Amino acid sequence: MFRLTYLDAYQVERTLSYQDYDELMLSLSGCVTLPDFYEVTSLSYLDKVIYQGYIGDLYRFLTTFDFNKLN
Repeated sequence: MFRLTYLDAYQVERTLSYQDYDELMLSLSGCVTLPDFYEVTSLSYLDKVIYQGYIGDLYRFLTTFDFNKLN
């Protein structure tokens, strides 16, 4: 399970959960998604933080991240 926590335009922390990698990637590749400048405070996978940065960089990170490192 993936848990994405980010700060919205009002600096309010929001959290979204995704059951699997495909669901997360689908949400990021849609035409209506979160603005690139929103700050990701954490993206966790199986309760391990794997990413902090900006929404705009998240898709590329996920396409290159080696999930085998987590096992």
